[in-house]
Amino acid sequence: MNGSAGAPLLAGVDVGSTHCKAVLTDLSGHVVARAQRDTPRGAGGHTHPTARLLGAALEALGSCVRRAGCPPVAIGLTGMAEAGALLAPDGSALTPVLAWSDPAPAGHADRLGAAHGARTLHSRTGVLPSAKTPLAKWCALADEHPDLPARASAWAGAADLVAHALTGSLGTDATFAQRTMAWSPHTRSWQHDLLAEAGLTEDHMPPVRPPGRPVGRVTAEAAAATGLAARTPVVIAGHDHLVGAWAAGVRRPGQVADSMGTAEAVLTVSAEPPDPAAALQGMSYGRHVDGSHWIVLAGMRSSGALVEWFCDRYMGLGDAPGAARYEAFARLVAAAPEEPTGLVALPYPDGRSCPDPDPHARCDVLGLGPDHGLPELARALLEGAAHHARWMTDTQAGLTGHRPQAVTLLGGSTRQQAWTRIKAAVSPWPTLLCREPEAPALGAAAWAGAAVGHDPAAWHTTTEPLPQPPEARAYRAAHRHGFLPRVTGPGPYATPPGAPPTEPRPPDPAPHATGVRDGHARPRGERS
Repeated sequence: MNGSAGAPLLAGVDVGSTHCKAVLTDLSGHVVARAQRDTPRGAGGHTHPTARLLGAALEALGSCVRRAGCPPVAIGLTGMAEAGALLAPDGSALTPVLAWSDPAPAGHADRLGAAHGARTLHSRTGVLPSAKTPLAKWCALADEHPDLPARASAWAGAADLVAHALTGSLGTDATFAQRTMAWSPHTRSWQHDLLAEAGLTEDHMPPVRPPGRPVGRVTAEAAAATGLAARTPVVIAGHDHLVGAWAAGVRRPGQVADSMGTAEAVLTVSAEPPDPAAALQGMSYGRHVDGSHWIVLAGMRSSGALVEWFCDRYMGLGDAPGAARYEAFARLVAAAPEEPTGLVALPYPDGRSCPDPDPHARCDVLGLGPDHGLPELARALLEGAAHHARWMTDTQAGLTGHRPQAVTLLGGSTRQQAWTRIKAAVSPWPTLLCREPEAPALGAAAWAGAAVGHDPAAWHTTTEPLPQPPEARAYRAAHRHGFLPRVTGPGPYATPPGAPPTEPRPPDPAPHATGVRDGHARPRGERS
């Protein structure tokens, strides 16, 4: 059970919406093997075939074991939060894995919001009603198949399904439970009246394990199929964005992570729940992976997906491999000058969920002229996404009362160096770059270590500060005078006509929340 140098190994698996990734590390967090497999999708793109999804995750893990030449002493699991399947009493799947991206349950989300009050649901569960919440999915399933709740024995999220395949036991983590809109991060319990909306009970829900507590141990059958050792403990580390942030060192109040993947998430750590105005801003909240701190979470669905869309529609790369597409996109961006394009790109092809939610927002590019070509347009998309991430971070500062100490960038999209440079230019706080591209899988391995007596907090992933580019002042002026007026209108960021450009700064933290102004969160302690 030891590596070639005699050191025990830990495994981390990330069941993502695009790839299933696995790493094996030593006890200091040094990666000794890594592998990934494509995440399969069903027809229409809003489901994952359950058996094939499990196969992809276990193949990635098995590949790592073969490369390392020995099995890990513990396994940690993370992945996409809202995806999952209903199981029959014999453990077989009654449904495919329902993807978080499916818009079909939107009507049920609206009904839940009307019945219980959207802000009340947010205050109880940390989540606003939306199509991606599992509770809305369960209601949709019960509506289409009234006998399904009676036939089902359990709900299992994507990572929970992998744990079940390895151990034969069901369980989950609070950071997954709090994404269902049927769990309270305040009382740490399932909400019976909300489950009843879908004909379900607490008995259908997986037991919620404390941080680092194993769900079970690898069965002899699973060991034979994967090369793992029987009786190896399996831990569900939690929601991928949070686990990745933890791995990147974002653990204390005032620390911020910007997780850049297919979708993008900005989260700020705090010592207490955020201002209730987070609901008006379309942001969720809940516990961090350590179970003690809180986080406020903001998402943008079209981050890496926006680049993919551009590659498909405007670069003719629809059939090219993913790596080749991103390399071609990076070359195109590099053909534009390293300075603001003068364009204002609003990166919302299918609406904006936060801040200031607007389902009718679209991907507009303002200011196009005869001198602009594809390089400037590609760079403008990165600028728009960077401006939006800055806006989310500023808003979270107002909701938590914590000025950002720094923002740590992590995720696969950080490989786009022009993008990280623009983010460093747009932001008035230090910007750090996590050099581990698979931070969620690494974080899952860290939390696996808790099962064998190792402290996850002892791990420190390498991050490095990004230098402030020479074009930073111009980018921050573009943020204040170009981007923000387009998305906020009159409000705290509006600039009087004729006013000279000034350097913006994050909201000042203060101890008490007072609400919102003009529909936008204002810093705690600021008076109307």
